[in-house]
Amino acid sequence: MDNQKPFFRIIDEICEEKNIEQEKVSYGWIRMLYKDGVTHGIVRNQLSINSAVSFIIAEDKYATYEVLDFNNIPVILHKMIFSPITRSKYHETKYLYMAINFWEQNNRKIVIKANNSCEGKDVYVCYTEKEIKDTIEKLFKENNDSVSICPYLDIDYEYRAIYLCGEIIYVYKKKKAFVIGDGTSNLSDLIKTITEERYVEMSKDLDLNYIPKLNEEVDISWKHNLCNGAIPIIIDDTDTYINEVKDVAVRAGTAIGIEFASVDIAVTKDNKVLVMEINKNVCMNKFTELVPNGYEIAKGVYSKVIDKMFNMS
Repeated sequence: MDNQKPFFRIIDEICEEKNIEQEKVSYGWIRMLYKDGVTHGIVRNQLSINSAVSFIIAEDKYATYEVLDFNNIPVILHKMIFSPITRSKYHETKYLYMAINFWEQNNRKIVIKANNSCEGKDVYVCYTEKEIKDTIEKLFKENNDSVSICPYLDIDYEYRAIYLCGEIIYVYKKKKAFVIGDGTSNLSDLIKTITEERYVEMSKDLDLNYIPKLNEEVDISWKHNLCNGAIPIIIDDTDTYINEVKDVAVRAGTAIGIEFASVDIAVTKDNKVLVMEINKNVCMNKFTELVPNGYEIAKGVYSKVIDKMFNMS
């Protein structure tokens, strides 16, 4: 079954081309790779190139923020709230107050997310005190020990820089899902034309009766995740921010001591370049579906990683 996923097809092809033996165990959930007396494993889509410590830091969004901030790397501000299950009721009251105070200081619009969330899951934008309380309670009921709160930023593009052993081997950027006005259709009708093709998580503050002008572009989602309808854009060295993005991504990866990761970097409308998070799982399945030569690009990325794992480069 797992061979149907692009990631595993790519791994099969790379192993065959590089004469790497592989064995599938635990119903295919784990793969063991062997070559020249060296053994490496793959669990889900995590390759065994990263240390346990760097993996744990990258898995925790607040921990990542703390390490990057300590190293003076530009990063989106995070505040952490502990679950009252692991802390006292005093902490529940204290940190709920902190969250509401933070919301008031940040234009009454903040982002709350589970510290170990991925692919845009368990990430919410909150507009009211009730939404803040309900969201935090929901995340704690789902067995999250802690959550992070962040200011909501007006982001033009999110860049994804793929980091490998101190360098960036690939960069692309993502644009939020949008519609283009025809001068007569309202947002509700325009949205239907694209959501029939893919899943899009809509922004809550959209006026669905609004009629965009001819050729007017309207963002319909606040997330930049490809699985939430965002659009990947292939870029080259002429991109305005690429050098700054690469520099910040290298510093971020180096700071947490990771070997292979994707670093998500926001470029805000006021031209700030800030790390959003570091992903220890570099998943390119959706990328291969949405980009014409995405499969070949992803294969090139994973091939370089496996070369590093087996000291073939």
